[in-house]
Amino acid sequence: MRGAWRILCAAGLVVVVLSGSGCSVQSLKESNRRLKESNDRLISENNKLEEEVLALQRKLAQPMPEPPPQLAMRSADPGKAPRPEGLDKELLLDDDVEVAKTSQGLRFRIPDRVFFALGQATLSKRGEQILGKVAAIINRDFPGHMVRVDGHTDDTPIRKVKHIYPSNWELSSARACTVVRYLVQKENVNAQRLFPAGFSHYRPVATGSSPTAKGKNRRVEITILNESV
Repeated sequence: MRGAWRILCAAGLVVVVLSGSGCSVQSLKESNRRLKESNDRLISENNKLEEEVLALQRKLAQPMPEPPPQLAMRSADPGKAPRPEGLDKELLLDDDVEVAKTSQGLRFRIPDRVFFALGQATLSKRGEQILGKVAAIINRDFPGHMVRVDGHTDDTPIRKVKHIYPSNWELSSARACTVVRYLVQKENVNAQRLFPAGFSHYRPVATGSSPTAKGKNRRVEITILNESV
């Protein structure tokens, strides 16, 4: 009996050992599977990061785009306002018209003699041609920007047409409104983007009472503002 009992105990021990060994193998297989999944995931993420890095490197290697022609400034001639590159050929304006990029926006400064007869607010044919070119720039290159039209006079009091324009306030405002009306009615500039202002003689650009100084102060300024509607 004792011999049989020993044989049974030995057999049971073998079964226990084999059972424990089976559990260890299964556990190792599960761990190996998880490690493989984690490794595959890391490889996939690494490949994705490499693709993003290559795309960024290609983007950085491309040349920087040129600034819009209406904002690129060139050196101004002595005594003249700077004129943005690209606008000279398109506008074909003469030396009477100054185009400059200011802190407020792109400004066109036109002497009153280009637009109006002395003491008048009726637009000339030459003025209409220039406004057509300015309107083309507004509509094409600045479709969402506000546009301010300022009328300015010299300090000579109104006399001959005092019954129409009691002061330079009325004359400067009427000229600004004439330009705005033409841009809207003839050149299809959105009326919601335009507003006129008359400054009389209170914002001179030249000092003194000489004909040259007075001529510079009598002007219309059209500014395409930086702000959008």
